[in-house]
Amino acid sequence: MNARNRTGKIALCGIFCGLAVAVLAMGCLFPAATFCAPAIAGLCAVPVAVEFGIKAGGLVYLVTGALSVFFCPDPEATCIFIFFLGYYPLIKPKLDAIKRKPLRIAAKAGLFQLAVLSCYAVLLLLLPTAQLTEEMKQTGAVLLLGMLALGNVCFWVYDCALVNLFKIYMVQLRPKLFSGR
Repeated sequence: MNARNRTGKIALCGIFCGLAVAVLAMGCLFPAATFCAPAIAGLCAVPVAVEFGIKAGGLVYLVTGALSVFFCPDPEATCIFIFFLGYYPLIKPKLDAIKRKPLRIAAKAGLFQLAVLSCYAVLLLLLPTAQLTEEMKQTGAVLLLGMLALGNVCFWVYDCALVNLFKIYMVQLRPKLFSGR
């Protein structure tokens, strides 16, 4: 790889990292954005992974996660990005390659459950914020389980939406953005 290509690769990775951090930082403006912002920010690594490989996409995820710890005012959105929504678009093609549908569904569901439980364990035990702790105390166990069920539904909608977003990128955006390659 010559110096010009390497410079372009670094610049594109930096642009997508900056965009992802900006999306995460703006996520604190609206209460629902706590979950939407990490989902959108996770998409920023996809073009880099497609153009330069999964390692470059993973690097965008890691740098975005590290920067969001410092620049994102919402620790819940940052943890959701780091624990699941930041890397899921990168590993989705590998999970989709599992041939047996029940095993594929179980792998995705298991990963989501593990990520959500780990994320909130870290948020409540290691980084407790008064607002989140109070919110969890006021919410009953049944309602928390209902929220987890709703989170599962949202995850499956997101998983299906990623398929269409990948197609849109490959068919419509990629030819326009990288026509000179």
